[in-house]
Amino acid sequence: MKHSRAAMWVSTGAVAVTAVVALVLLLMPGATTKPEQPAATEIDLSADLGQFAQRMSAESGYTPPSPAERTAIGDGVQRVLDGKPLEAKEALAAVGYTLHNRVDTATKRSFYEVSESSDSSRGWGRILIDPADAGRLAIEVPHPKADAGSEQLGAGLFRQVPGSVLVIAGAHRRAAPDKQADMAHTNESVFETVHELLVQRKVPVMQLHGFRNETAPDSDVVVSAGPHLHSPYAERAAQRLKDAGLSVCLSWVTGCEGLEATTNVQAKWVAEHGGDFVHVEVSQDTRFTAEASNRVVSALARQAAGR
Repeated sequence: MKHSRAAMWVSTGAVAVTAVVALVLLLMPGATTKPEQPAATEIDLSADLGQFAQRMSAESGYTPPSPAERTAIGDGVQRVLDGKPLEAKEALAAVGYTLHNRVDTATKRSFYEVSESSDSSRGWGRILIDPADAGRLAIEVPHPKADAGSEQLGAGLFRQVPGSVLVIAGAHRRAAPDKQADMAHTNESVFETVHELLVQRKVPVMQLHGFRNETAPDSDVVVSAGPHLHSPYAERAAQRLKDAGLSVCLSWVTGCEGLEATTNVQAKWVAEHGGDFVHVEVSQDTRFTAEASNRVVSALARQAAGR
């Protein structure tokens, strides 16, 4: 009986010592603990992107990134897509970018945002990544404000397609000379770096633009695949838009002069390397009529979902 009690006391003492040692180690400076993710910030995505675009100036607001800066941001986005947000933050911090946790108030969906660490903007843009099955669709908005309302089309499509990635330019297309700030016509941008990364990961791309009514007065939407004009992916997108009751100009059938994306650098890159890409131009009246713009977004979302 005495031996049994002694053994019990020894065992109890050992447990107590182990617990104390564990507590001391936990509280010691430099103890290894899992870093906590910062709390997500709630935003109304549509309103936020609208304000973001509205602040852009056609006179200034863009500083061309260096190759190293483009690579660092591309590496950060790659790590987010691979489910490694803490590693992404390290890569992005080197060039003044960071990874923000966001929640859209309309959908209650959480997502990551890759963007500037401070309020001082170089105009490189924002990348929004829904981690739920990330990589289902890439949504590109190269001309916010210049193509007024295109950022709202992007927000609407991001909301309707879980697992999508939204890439939005950070400056007006005329904010710098020689088309340096025109994301659809320069291949030395963060926008292009992320585009190439997503296409290499086999992510289909929908690029959203806007045109003045008088440019194609009989069309609500103009669809093209870029230099080759036609592709099965572009054809399916056009059919979804037609099914939604929209008047669609098919660049490979009737021609839609000035709106065919034949000089678009993202379209050219896909044409040269392979992938699914569709260039969607939306008329001014359609963009600024809620019911019509919703039909555009819903049709493209159905295409993304394969419905």
